[in-house]
Amino acid sequence: MSIYTFRSVKEWFPQYSVLSIWPHAPASPSITPQFTYNNATYAPMEREISKITHPEIMVVPSTTPNGIGVLLIPGGSYKRVAFDKEGVDTAIKLSSKGYTVFVMTYRMPADGHKEGNRVSLADAQRAMRIIRSQSASLGLKHIGVIGFSAGGHITSSLATCFEMETYESIDDLELISARPDFFSLMYPVISMDETIGHPGSRLQLLGSSPDEDSLIAFSTETNVTSRTPPCFLVHASDDKAVKVENSIVFWQALKTHQVPTEIHLFENGGHGFGIRDTIGLPVEAWPQLFDIWVKRHFH
Repeated sequence: MSIYTFRSVKEWFPQYSVLSIWPHAPASPSITPQFTYNNATYAPMEREISKITHPEIMVVPSTTPNGIGVLLIPGGSYKRVAFDKEGVDTAIKLSSKGYTVFVMTYRMPADGHKEGNRVSLADAQRAMRIIRSQSASLGLKHIGVIGFSAGGHITSSLATCFEMETYESIDDLELISARPDFFSLMYPVISMDETIGHPGSRLQLLGSSPDEDSLIAFSTETNVTSRTPPCFLVHASDDKAVKVENSIVFWQALKTHQVPTEIHLFENGGHGFGIRDTIGLPVEAWPQLFDIWVKRHFH
């Protein structure tokens, strides 16, 4: 597999506005940002970015804006960001339905950043605050988040730990709430439990010998409270990478705390279907189901 150096998603998508999540590139270990093509069939729109040091948000506007913004957090096993397949593909689909979409890249927990295994959450919190700070100029009344796979773990962490102090305050943006108005989890990594958890994500987050306290703290179903925002979940029962039980335990936690939630479990779809791998399957309907759910809550 060929590896290419990487600087900014602006190089790939000059037509879109790209925002830096941090005003200055954070101090980072000696790593060089790079990307690979995961599947040559879809190249060039199959790029996965890794060794990220300067996370960004790419803004994909709608020609018929509905006043709702969505932050997209692609997956990648906490090793990389599937920027095209789960990010750009979804952004284009949702922008056609009226959403203003923000696709983010984020730093990885095992790369040695000073925020440690909360670094991805720190980037997500900061991204939400940036979007909220610009909501008036963008005409946004509500802001939600969609996370895929390991990005679903970041999203569920954001939705349950939005007040956690994960980084040192650097400006007045920290006075803005990082709580999303709603969130959606697509085949998410949730639990660190060995029976249903995703081994690769657990290894990247917690190392090879995590203690019991860490396993509990990073199992995001344990962090759900009555203040957790409404949630929309999608998973395929035949997912062999991230077991469907991850969505089920999170849904159960939401119900326990009386958080509004809707779950769709599809028979087929596997893992990482995003948009392009849903064609011809019932799971192809997920963007429409999501749209109906959001409008029911926020229109």
